Amino acid sequence: MKTLLLLLLAVCGLQQAMSQTCTATITASGPTTFCEGGSVVLSTNAVADSGAWTKMTNFISARSGASGFSIGNKGYLGTGYDPVTEYKKDFWEYDPATNAWTQKADFGGSLRYDATSFSIGNKGYIGAGYDPNAGYMNDFWEYDPASNTWTQKANFGSPARQGAKGFSIGNKGYVGTGYNPNAG
Repeated sequence: MKTLLLLLLAVCGLQQAMSQTCTATITASGPTTFCEGGSVVLSTNAVADSGAWTKMTNFISARSGASGFSIGNKGYLGTGYDPVTEYKKDFWEYDPATNAWTQKADFGGSLRYDATSFSIGNKGYIGAGYDPNAGYMNDFWEYDPASNTWTQKANFGSPARQGAKGFSIGNKGYVGTGYNPNAG
């Protein structure tokens, strides 16, 4: 049986109820849609058989605008906005073998909401986004799980923005879209 590990970053909008549930559509080729609201949920799905979702350990706090990526067999999630403690730069590792979250070194940049993220090989990257104290950002940071450290990389080569989407193909990261009302 094939098991597909999915990190559903179904985060609440600030004006949505924190108890809102999420839904996903599963096809033979995998998930096709993710949640539009709700709390952060980590689930495994047995695609070949029942297609049912299994609830795993909850993330540390409900939040919106978090960033995440996976490296090897672990998931990483952090930053964002928690309505209780506000903007965040904390960072966490999820291990499906133990079904547990472990706190890691805080994100190397400033407070961050709605940043973009991706991984290449054994490193993760978070950049751009919004800092409530500094505005729209275009810095980029590399996370090394072996040393649990963040290293600043070259700034994103376009205007600062939040809500950009990132992915990697091979050994290259790609970032696009996003929002900055001040950029021309």
